[in-house]
Amino acid sequence: MRVNPERRRAWAPLAAILAAATLLTLIAVNLMTLAGISSSRPLIVHMRAVQTLLLQTRAALVDAETGRRGFLLLGERVYLEPLERAEKSLPVLLAELRGLHLDEPSRQRRIEELERLASAMLADVRQTVDLYEDGQRRAALATVRNGEAILDAARRLIGQLRDEEDQQLEQRTAAAVRNLEIAMWIDASAGLGLLVLGLLLYAINRDIARREALEAALRDSAKFQEQFVGILGHDLRNPLNAISVGADLLLRKETVAQDSHATLRRIASSAARMRRMVEQLLDLTRARLAGGIPVQPTPGTNLADVARGAVEELRVAHPEAQLTVHATAQISGEWDADRMAQVVSNLVGNAISHGAGGPVDVQVKGANGSAILEVHNGGAPIPEDLLPRIFDPFRQAMPATVAHGLGLGLFITRQIVLAHGGTIGVVSAQPEGTTFKVVLPSQRIQR
Repeated sequence: MRVNPERRRAWAPLAAILAAATLLTLIAVNLMTLAGISSSRPLIVHMRAVQTLLLQTRAALVDAETGRRGFLLLGERVYLEPLERAEKSLPVLLAELRGLHLDEPSRQRRIEELERLASAMLADVRQTVDLYEDGQRRAALATVRNGEAILDAARRLIGQLRDEEDQQLEQRTAAAVRNLEIAMWIDASAGLGLLVLGLLLYAINRDIARREALEAALRDSAKFQEQFVGILGHDLRNPLNAISVGADLLLRKETVAQDSHATLRRIASSAARMRRMVEQLLDLTRARLAGGIPVQPTPGTNLADVARGAVEELRVAHPEAQLTVHATAQISGEWDADRMAQVVSNLVGNAISHGAGGPVDVQVKGANGSAILEVHNGGAPIPEDLLPRIFDPFRQAMPATVAHGLGLGLFITRQIVLAHGGTIGVVSAQPEGTTFKVVLPSQRIQR
């Protein structure tokens, strides 16, 4: 279609007007967006200042409480330095907080409540120190619980104040983002947007494909490794059995020289240890590949008898260990006796290894239709950073000690407990020691 030149000339001014109007619209939108962003800056600075003061206040209170605990444990005044810093810094921090909320009565009331809690906290810590220095250590320890309640209340209040600041900041930020997005959409052309979107989708799809291929390769590699471990453990059992039987036969022969008995006993002991490792590797493979360790629960299983039997076996292997079993009632349920004996043996053996030669107490009791098994030992507590991963495979309870196995005992113990529908946990602290607690339902829960 051929357009008349006269008409072209008529359209030229209109196109120029439309172009100028579009340009002015873009400039106006951008200026409005920039003005909105600029107006948000003072509020953002104010909110950041409030957040910083709240965090510093919480840190000062936590440091004071931490210093109190350190002072109670070691009795050294160096742990009182956080308390002294808190007594100096908290009034200043809270005064600055009040100054930032002069026009907000509700916030002023909350800050006054925070001041009251901070003063009570510091006074409580000072009371603890005074009681401790007066020789009243029990009374000093009794004040810690009150301090924890005050600190928790202060934390909650600080958390509420921070949440309110975050909410205001999010609302203001969301509004600024919306305005910025509108400006960007007006500034950007549809063609450029589609082009960028197409390139982005292409890059995302290519990255997803690469990630899926990598994850598949990693899964295949992990599965192969676990299958290899399972096959290796299975194939090692026959030669280990031959070694054990041969050593046992030689020990029974009267013709064997007396000086060879010690060597044969070491061979038999090492073979038994290797057999336990092989069984642990097989249990690991079952847990990973078969969806859990298989159990064969039998109704009427007496957990107390199972615990006593397992402990008696450990007494023979560790005659120097101080082992005590407390089971005042008949605790019966639907459990796999052999697997539960393995649980008791693993937990008590772990307590013997890491209990510094102290007594190991085993308790079996019932509560609310469930059976509870507790194994307690003294000695150094488990490091805090290790507690969340204590039941992971190939993890030693105390890395600093000499390893006596593969680090699978606690992992296998947890898998057996889970197969019974139960739970297992650990509490470890100084000076109370370490306690593993197993809770089992009396009737098996199908998983």
